[in-house]
Amino acid sequence: MLLNRILKIWMNYLKSQLILMVFIGVMTYIVNRIVGLPFAFVLAVVAGGCEVIPRIGPIISTAAAAIVALLQGSNTLPLKNWQFAVLVVLLYGLIQLLENWLIQPKIVGSVLNMHPIITIVGMAAFGSVLGVFGVIIAVPVMATVREIVFYLFYEEKNQDSRL
Repeated sequence: MLLNRILKIWMNYLKSQLILMVFIGVMTYIVNRIVGLPFAFVLAVVAGGCEVIPRIGPIISTAAAAIVALLQGSNTLPLKNWQFAVLVVLLYGLIQLLENWLIQPKIVGSVLNMHPIITIVGMAAFGSVLGVFGVIIAVPVMATVREIVFYLFYEEKNQDSRL
């Protein structure tokens, strides 16, 4: 019973990350196409794939898009390359802002029932000990620990009182 709940936590976390990756990829592709960024699809796939690395992934994808914008310019907008690169960085930042403030708390918070402050503190703690890997696994590990503690201190005591 406990193992099933832990597996459900991890599966739900992976599903929520997949949803976020697809959301970022699609939004990035749409924005890239609108502003005429070359290699729009490739950069959207990079942005979606990097979404799995909290805090660092968006920086990597934004840097890649800014470099392409700086070197290639826009296919549709009459801007200098450096102006276009600044616009691309601002648009990627806007997408991340939308995702971090509206989409991610709704999806991950509802799936794992974790308060955003606990998530941020846990990611910082795990990240300081385990680096990027710690940041990636922090949320599902904390949800797993919460479930184990709940099971040991609440459900086990209720089962004992029924006997």
